[in-house]
Amino acid sequence: MRHASSDEAVDRVKECEYRSDMEQQVEVIAVEGNQALVRGQRASACGGCAGKTSCSTMGSWIERAIELKVNNSVSAAVGDQVLLEVPDSLLLKVSFKLYALPMLAFVFVGLAMRSFALQQGLPHAELLAAVAGLAAVIVTFAWQMVSPLGKKTSLDIRMVKVIRQAESLVG
Repeated sequence: MRHASSDEAVDRVKECEYRSDMEQQVEVIAVEGNQALVRGQRASACGGCAGKTSCSTMGSWIERAIELKVNNSVSAAVGDQVLLEVPDSLLLKVSFKLYALPMLAFVFVGLAMRSFALQQGLPHAELLAAVAGLAAVIVTFAWQMVSPLGKKTSLDIRMVKVIRQAESLVG
């Protein structure tokens, strides 16, 4: 029985490198310069979910097509099926901005308002805390909409490869 050398084992590990970025197959519907407009269905993250048929997150019971402009790094043509890759870091950043920041604002502003109301002897301290927390959530979303930090021009979505080229029209 032959045993693999340590170099061969390292090579095998490199071949099986863990990839955690989300990938999505889409169709190129327009090309303008180095930009491609692509259209695709629900992301692969939802596609593999066991609860996707009963999930109501953002109206997910309806299959909706999305369109997105991306850098055409693989010279895809109209009609080509291409693979897009969304880095996990982007998903984490977006999730933090859309979920964690508003939740943190709700909790901390609510606690601060409750503490202030109790110190001042104001009636309905919990109601004031809840209203202040909800206002903080709204302000957090509004701030993200107008803040230059929230307006990143590139989503860092990469076109990885052409999966299937469009069939050429023969006249």
